[in-house]
Amino acid sequence: RGPPMPTTQTSTMLLNISLVLNALLLVAFVATAFSGSDQQQGLGLGMVRSTPSVSSVAFGRPAFSPISRGMSVQAKKKGDRLMVTLECTESREQGKIASRYTTTKNRKNTPERIEMMKYNKFLRRHTLHREIKKK
Repeated sequence: RGPPMPTTQTSTMLLNISLVLNALLLVAFVATAFSGSDQQQGLGLGMVRSTPSVSSVAFGRPAFSPISRGMSVQAKKKGDRLMVTLECTESREQGKIASRYTTTKNRKNTPERIEMMKYNKFLRRHTLHREIKKK
């Protein structure tokens, strides 16, 4: 005995499944071919999309990002924030281990050195910490 012959309903269902799979493959190919990256534009299709398509949104990229529109992304300007080190003033006078903290400061708003009351775990109390120069 051989395998049972497919009925008309089964063959119609198989045909519909294969059509859906072919459509999905076509959508995936079109999405990768016209996504806008330099590597994928070299497929010889010679078309660059100028407006966002459904495929860019469907594949997790925002519709009007600079990358999808073919623009260059400029580097961020150097900010005014600096990393500074604060060191305990009292522990240095006593010859003990100095506690240090790091924080950020805006060099435009506070050009002078920062002084803050911070906890010194070696002296077990709050002490004055001043900004020091990094070596």
